[in-house]
Amino acid sequence: MARYEALITPVIDGNDLRETLDQIAQQWGGSLTWLDRHNASLDLVSAGLQLKLLLELRRGDDLLLLVTSREGMGAGAPRTQELLEKLLAWITGRMPRSQVSYRSDRDGPIRRAPQVPIR
Repeated sequence: MARYEALITPVIDGNDLRETLDQIAQQWGGSLTWLDRHNASLDLVSAGLQLKLLLELRRGDDLLLLVTSREGMGAGAPRTQELLEKLLAWITGRMPRSQVSYRSDRDGPIRRAPQVPIR
């Protein structure tokens, strides 16, 4: 089972983000369900592969994406990873200041750069 995470920070205002995610769901023929104000689920079928995207808006400016599928991780789950890349390109194209960090079951946890205080 493939499992990829991406953390995007900072993201746009909540309403604009919701609109962007709705556009993605419509363009890709997916079903977007808002579970609450901060969490959504997007179900897609791409080339016969079922994918589930879970989205969590954290602290108001971080967006965590979790993409899962039944594609095997032994070869790196290329179709699942390709979909994640397209999704990230779509979202970050609308948020030029955002940065992306990755994590997968094979790669270990997201590494954050140490925060150095500005003096």
